[in-house]
Amino acid sequence: MPEESPDAGRTPRTCGSCGAEDLTRLPMVLTDGTDVTFISCNACESREWLLPMPDGTWRTAPIDVVLRRSSRRH
Repeated sequence: MPEESPDAGRTPRTCGSCGAEDLTRLPMVLTDGTDVTFISCNACESREWLLPMPDGTWRTAPIDVVLRRSSRRH
């Protein structure tokens, strides 16, 4: 998937910005069927969307990708 950026060793257990573990995690399925986890850090207030990869790794999805995959197609 070229539209997502790789994040070596990234998991939804820690903040990608500050490394804190005090996170709000919301797993969900986008309109197009893509599984994602929205993460909001309670320490630094950063937010990100993560996509699980088939090999067990996680990749950050830019917000424009999430919005595009969430829009209804007519």
